[in-house]
Amino acid sequence: MKRSLLALFLISVTTAAVYADEAVIDSKPAVATEPALEAATDNMINSPKETPAPKFVVLLPERVDTEWFWSFYADNTSQHIVQSAVEKSLINNGFDVIDLGSIQKLKQEGSIEDITSTENARQIGKDAGATYAVVGTATAVKASEGQAYGVNVYRSNAEITAKLIRVEDGKVIAVEDASAQKGGQAARAAGQEALKDAGAQIARKITALAKKTTAPPAP
Repeated sequence: MKRSLLALFLISVTTAAVYADEAVIDSKPAVATEPALEAATDNMINSPKETPAPKFVVLLPERVDTEWFWSFYADNTSQHIVQSAVEKSLINNGFDVIDLGSIQKLKQEGSIEDITSTENARQIGKDAGATYAVVGTATAVKASEGQAYGVNVYRSNAEITAKLIRVEDGKVIAVEDASAQKGGQAARAAGQEALKDAGAQIARKITALAKKTTAPPAP
């Protein structure tokens, strides 16, 4: 009788140990099978890479009556009202703008037409590593001259045309225009004021176009 009870006790202990081992095994974290590891590796390899941020180069010479103002083109390089307005607007909205001073080609001799033609602008942008080029001209021309209360008064009309070019293939994305009329006590001062007004307009339009063009596609 004692032997039977001892045998039953040993069988119970053994069975309990087996169940305990199975519970431990079941509680261990599952190890990924080969197909699962391969799938995870494929997802890492085939996941889309981040697209580099687009870079812009702005080429907008300006003229007041008969005098051109353009950096690296003539002695009168201090005035670049429209150029600065567009660059500042793009930068303030988070876009990368290439400094014209870093482009060696622009320091060489050349006409305004050389700078602003679509093909040359594309090449300049390509050499500088730009994604897009903003190209055009800004002009201010005296509209009238008179006197008011014994003071000379000049009126000037400003006109700006700028196009956004994709450097990769030279495609013209869009063309934007702006115009303004302003006055001053000297012809150049009136022209500069008109360029400031029109420059602010074209800067807003180009920035809005840049946002639209570079926005990620809708899902």
